[in-house]
Amino acid sequence: MPPNDASPRRRGRPSVLDTRAVAAGALRLWSERGYTTTSWSDLAEATGISSRTLLRHFSSRAEIAYLGVGPATSRLCEALDSASDHDDPSAVIRSAVVDSVSHDPRINRVAPDWLRLISAEPELAATAHLAYRPWIDTLADYIAHRLPDAPTAICRALATAYQAAAFAALVEWARSGAHGDCADTVDEMLRWMDIHAPVAARRDHAVPPTQQP
Repeated sequence: MPPNDASPRRRGRPSVLDTRAVAAGALRLWSERGYTTTSWSDLAEATGISSRTLLRHFSSRAEIAYLGVGPATSRLCEALDSASDHDDPSAVIRSAVVDSVSHDPRINRVAPDWLRLISAEPELAATAHLAYRPWIDTLADYIAHRLPDAPTAICRALATAYQAAAFAALVEWARSGAHGDCADTVDEMLRWMDIHAPVAARRDHAVPPTQQP
C-alpha cells in the first residue's frame, strides 16, 4: 500500500531514516512533476534528505515507490497469525488482505496518487512482482498451512491471485473517484473469490448413481 502522508523534513543526515516521510515526499513530487523526469537531486529537495543518504538507503526510485508494501505485509502477517485453524480459510484470507490494505484515513488520502503512479509507469509495473514477493510469500505460507496437501505452486498461485484481485480493486476505486474506504472496496472484490455453488447447481451436475438391474 502507499505510504502515509507526512510533512516535509529538513535536509540533513537523520540518525534513523523516516521511510514514511521519504515515500510521502517522493509521491508528492512525482504527482506534480512526473516519475521519469524526477532526479535524485529533486527527491533530495522534496524530502529534505541528501541525495547521498537516499542512495545509501535505496537502490532505485522504484524501491521508494513500493515502501508501503513492507508495512502492508506486516499487517497481513499479524492478521493471519491471529486467526484460528478452525476459522474458514476464505474468510481469514479476505479479512487479512483487507487489514493489509488498512482502514487508515491517511492511506486513503494518498492512495489515489500512488495507484495512478504504479499503474501508469512501466518501470514500476515491471518491478511489481519483486515488490510484492514478501506479501505473496506470507499469504502462500498460510494457504500451505491450511491446505497441507496442496502443491506449493498452487498455494503461490492462489496468493498471487489474491494480490492481483486486491490491486485491481484499488485501481478501479481510484479511477472511479476514490469514494469511500479503499479497504472496503477490496473486501467487496474479494468476496467474489469465495465461490459457493448453489445446492441445486451441485445436484444438477452430480454424477447419477449406477442403476441396478
